[in-house]
Amino acid sequence: MTNHAFQKLNRRRNPTVMRICTGAVLSAAFATSLALTFTSLAATVYNVGVAGEPAAIAEVHTFRKDPVRIVNSVGVTLGEKDLISVTPINGGENSDLVVYKSGKAAVDVDGEERLVETSGTVAKTIAESGITLDAGDTIDVDLSSLAYDGMEINIDRAYDVYVQDGDETYTYRTTGCKAGEAVYAVGLALGAEDELNVTADAELAEGDTVQVLRCSYEERTAEESIDFGTTVVEDSNLFEGQSRILSKGVCGTQEVLYRDKYLGTACVDSEPLRKTVTSEPINAVKAVGTRVFSVAGKVPISNLTLPEGFELDDNGVPADYEYYMDGVATAYYGGGITASGIPAAVGYVAVDPKVIPYGTKLWVASLDGQYVYGYAIAADTGGFVKGGWADMDLYMDTEAECWQFGIRGVRIYVL
Repeated sequence: MTNHAFQKLNRRRNPTVMRICTGAVLSAAFATSLALTFTSLAATVYNVGVAGEPAAIAEVHTFRKDPVRIVNSVGVTLGEKDLISVTPINGGENSDLVVYKSGKAAVDVDGEERLVETSGTVAKTIAESGITLDAGDTIDVDLSSLAYDGMEINIDRAYDVYVQDGDETYTYRTTGCKAGEAVYAVGLALGAEDELNVTADAELAEGDTVQVLRCSYEERTAEESIDFGTTVVEDSNLFEGQSRILSKGVCGTQEVLYRDKYLGTACVDSEPLRKTVTSEPINAVKAVGTRVFSVAGKVPISNLTLPEGFELDDNGVPADYEYYMDGVATAYYGGGITASGIPAAVGYVAVDPKVIPYGTKLWVASLDGQYVYGYAIAADTGGFVKGGWADMDLYMDTEAECWQFGIRGVRIYVL
């Protein structure tokens, strides 16, 4: 809410001075005497208005000195509790008569608007309305000014916010401020690298605390490891895609001098200043296979009908597959019904169904190239599953074939 100022009165405080001359030439002494006579006879000019109504201004030329009679002469009716403010009369200068009508003033306080009876000054009006002003509260009008009907008054209540600098906490009472303003108000200065825990323009609510984060630096020494690398060598005894570690790597050690940056008690950045190697790392040595896996010309054991479109490449392995894995296989015989309900026969193999689901189409050959089991289907569960020492059990026709196969490394292609 904004009070309407009585603005036009001051614009008329400098009346035009009029001089009246006769056609004859007057002597200097007579002219001075005449001027004094007219000055003494000149009427005082009053600007009469009502507070809050800047358009209701009347200019009165009169010899009267009684403000009430002057106000009545322009048709302004005075009530018993109305007040008149009179500016001093200084040697014929314009004077202002402002009528302050008694009535209701609107006070916006504590989130609500209250209508209060006007009673003299704003301070007196507020006090008699039962509204108390606490330390730090602000009011948008001068307390010593006169209250009038229709006046609008805003009161903002003060509240406490806090500024914490290390172990010190400062209290600042405000009706609304930003974090940076609160820090400045309690007399704290920030260094070039100091920061706040919030942005400087963050608005503070009642009870909020702004933390001053002082910047500081500390140096420390840390013992750290240095990662080792890997030296790769080729091994023709390993198939392509296979590898093994010939020797393990050993991490080195170094001493690092750090410069840590702190904001308050939190470390926000660490800059390494110097590194001193105390032991060099030793690389691991890894062998990778170069041997091409080939079983070209070998006759498969399985006589299951091959899937449509199935082809072998020049090395005698599937030309198209999803992936392959190398594992360990055994062999079994004896007939019966498989776990999936299919009669046991060459070409149906036992697997761990959690790894290779029943029904998965496979192609199997021994890594030594001596056996090509060929096209197979996962259909049974091997006894090895509980022990976890093998990956597949290949069904054979006879016990002798099983003994001859024994336990061998195999490459399993998942088609």
